[in-house]
Amino acid sequence: MQKITLLCVGSLKIHWITAGCADFLARLRHVCAVDVVEVPASKQKDSSRQAEEESQRLLRVLEKQEGDVWVLDERGKDMSSTAFADALESTRDAGRPLTFVLGGAYGLTDAVRSRAYRMLKLSDMTFPHELCRLIFLEQLYRAHEIRRGSGYHHA
Repeated sequence: MQKITLLCVGSLKIHWITAGCADFLARLRHVCAVDVVEVPASKQKDSSRQAEEESQRLLRVLEKQEGDVWVLDERGKDMSSTAFADALESTRDAGRPLTFVLGGAYGLTDAVRSRAYRMLKLSDMTFPHELCRLIFLEQLYRAHEIRRGSGYHHA
């Protein structure tokens, strides 16, 4: 079973997003080992200092992670759900654990981006970072269902 870590900034505060994330995490427990690791959000008022502080916290956790690091970032590559499923399958078959990094409201620094084996863009649109967590977990579940051929994904 593939080990996947979702490393994120901040905790969930919106109840329906919390419920949605819990639902997808419960579904994923049957197909992969997903661990969500949260680092505290910065309390800095300045957005660039906030992103810097949060990125430093993320980097400290990344130092201890094994396997490939994929950064979820607006500068990343577009990927269809099917292509994402294929990429996940390749890393699973290679036996490599994966860490996905999701920044806070003001994004990530270049220091975090430089750690990426792959940078992935969830959308051209902008979403609140809490909603990005839910969207990502749904796509992770969808990718596993695509590989399983369950019919969850209608192509």
